Amino acid sequence: MESLRSSRGSAFLAVGLVALFSASCATKKYVQTKVVRPLEAKISGVDKKTDENSTQITEVDRKAEAGISDVNSKAENAAQAAAKAGKDAQDAQTLAQKGVDQASVVAKDLDNVDNYQPVKDEKVLFRFNRSDLTSEEKQKLDDLAQSVASMKHYVLEVQGYTDKTGTKDYNLELSRRRADSVVRYLTEVHNIPLVKIHMLGYGPDKPAQPNNTREGRKENRRVEVRILAPQLASAQTAQTHSTNNGGTQP
Repeated sequence: MESLRSSRGSAFLAVGLVALFSASCATKKYVQTKVVRPLEAKISGVDKKTDENSTQITEVDRKAEAGISDVNSKAENAAQAAAKAGKDAQDAQTLAQKGVDQASVVAKDLDNVDNYQPVKDEKVLFRFNRSDLTSEEKQKLDDLAQSVASMKHYVLEVQGYTDKTGTKDYNLELSRRRADSVVRYLTEVHNIPLVKIHMLGYGPDKPAQPNNTREGRKENRRVEVRILAPQLASAQTAQTHSTNNGGTQP
């Protein structure tokens, strides 16, 4: 009897354990299905959304940085363009002023083109009743020709004279021959264009010294050579520029 009761108790216990285990499994499955999996799905969705937001934020940052860099580049280009425009404007103003200055110089040159002024004088002496040049007088003409070698605008006045010895007609012809000797030497030896020379014989007129002494008559047997040139503003400007830059370069 006692053994039968014990067997029944064991059976009830086993049935209870089986029921409890079954209930436990059913509850765990319910929690897994109804709670854990939906929660995991929501968490996965949140993570995915977070990743998407992070990607979008990164893209926004990249675009913002690119936009800032582009704006800075355009601003720098604009500043450079403005600086170049300012320099171009200054260069144009300088060029315009230079044109005005050059026009002013040309106007002054036109006013003075016929205003010839003496630059240098030379006196060539002759022996009595002679019209040929001595070596000493040729040297004077060599020096004078050197003076006009670098000049572009100039003329030479060549004026022949005699003393009062002899007739006036003879002396007039002699003064012309003396002037002609000077002109020939300058044109043939130094290649001075004949068009730049104006020659005239005055005979005994316009004596440099009184004719009543030997020394006076010697001074009157002469040819006076004078260099004349217009006082051009352009030449003065060039001379000033050369002086400011330390003179003419070799």
